[in-house]
Amino acid sequence: MNKKGFTLVELLAVIVLLAIIAAIAFPFIQDSIDESKEKTYNEQARTIEHAAKRWAADNSSELNKTTTYKSVDFLKQNGYLASNKEIIDPRDNSQMKGCVKISYDEEYKQYKYEYSTACS
Repeated sequence: MNKKGFTLVELLAVIVLLAIIAAIAFPFIQDSIDESKEKTYNEQARTIEHAAKRWAADNSSELNKTTTYKSVDFLKQNGYLASNKEIIDPRDNSQMKGCVKISYDEEYKQYKYEYSTACS
């Protein structure tokens, strides 16, 4: 008698092996996805900071070595960021609506630009 096909035990063994491989691989894949989202967020924050640097170059007389904050909306309204495009935080898919803190560093005699989600 010639039987074709797999036995139930063989099918269960394959399913168990696939489950073990998935359990091992999933954390690595999830870490890779999280790292990619964090890198994308940091790149978008740098883009916002770069827009604030362009604003500061055009409006240097307004800085006077004091700390100032420029919001993402302000940078969009004044043409330093694309106004027709929302900047999305890839970590939670929310809109990035923070500010760039522009402060003068006495030690290095230059301005520092730092994106923050909270505006002060």
